[in-house]
Amino acid sequence: MIKMSLITLLFSSVALEASSLEEAFKNAKVDGYIRGAYQSHNIKDNKTYTDGAIGGKLHIETAPISNINAGASFYTSNRVNSSDNRGLVPFRGEDKSSYSILGEAYLKGELGNNSLLKIGRQEIDTPFAQTDDIGVVPNTFEGAVFTNRDIEDTTIFLAQIQKMAGVDAETVDSFTKINKNRGMQSLGVVYKGFKDLSISGWYYNLDRAEISSISYLEAIYENSYNNLSYGFGVQYANEIYKEDKNSNIYGVTLSGGVDSIGLTLSSAYTKVNGNRANSGFGGGPFFSNSEYLIIDNAGANGEAFWCGLEYDATHIGFDGLNIGLGEVILTTKDNKQATEIDLVASYDIDKNIEVHLIASNLDGDSVNEDNAKHIRVFANYNF
Repeated sequence: MIKMSLITLLFSSVALEASSLEEAFKNAKVDGYIRGAYQSHNIKDNKTYTDGAIGGKLHIETAPISNINAGASFYTSNRVNSSDNRGLVPFRGEDKSSYSILGEAYLKGELGNNSLLKIGRQEIDTPFAQTDDIGVVPNTFEGAVFTNRDIEDTTIFLAQIQKMAGVDAETVDSFTKINKNRGMQSLGVVYKGFKDLSISGWYYNLDRAEISSISYLEAIYENSYNNLSYGFGVQYANEIYKEDKNSNIYGVTLSGGVDSIGLTLSSAYTKVNGNRANSGFGGGPFFSNSEYLIIDNAGANGEAFWCGLEYDATHIGFDGLNIGLGEVILTTKDNKQATEIDLVASYDIDKNIEVHLIASNLDGDSVNEDNAKHIRVFANYNF
């Protein structure tokens, strides 16, 4: 059920004349997508689980009145044929049935020329709180987010996040509290004042049972020379566990490409010192993460090495087609290894229609994951 407070949030926080309200809705922007999805999870020496769904997102945002917009997004995921609900991501609600949710319901206001305040349910993308849109319905969050760009080349992000719902939430199909009634406080700073270099720092205060805080630093450099492109990135996370050892996670990534043939080679390495890594509220920011196995699976003092290549088929006449092949190797502190090989293909048929295929060969028994062959297919119509 939609709580009355959210309805009130949308329409009663600002006093508007009827004519202004009518104009705001008349000039509202409507967008979203329709998504068909299918996944097959074939577990070695067991059985094959399949799942199909159709759903999507309908988003509306009013035109501004006194620099204030109201917006809402309706998300839905509906069963098609089988619904084993077993695989990488859930397509179903908590009782394995179709579901719909008001995932966004917000007020957004400009404060001066360089500040924005957004209050209510909304999509958020930060390193440790993100949409992680890998299913039919993404993660969304309830809270207040403030961004400011008064300092040249700098974006400051402040947030108070109270609840979340979605693929990584405690409850997929309804909003549940984060950190009980305390929520999560986040501060982020992104600086792009150096040519070809982006630097960011983030802090998340949780003070909850498992983790009390997460600090994160990242720097990524990307450039090109003649026909060559290249990049380098470093990352560091410090996770403070309330009743256990802390975690320090180090990561590095390298990439190089030949633009004339559309081929890019990449690699990444992540090392955990202390307790296991925790990706927070979403897929996490770690460079070595693959489609299924992530550094969290390696446990305390684990490590991950990832390498891959990507090919832009535009260079052979297939506009909009990209193909990637990657492998990750996780190593636990006991020197047990888990591996995953991923084939990823995406094809933009036109500006509105896109298709994605992910095929994974997973050997994860040593980290308590399946030994399986996993396939996911998505088709999006964006409007």
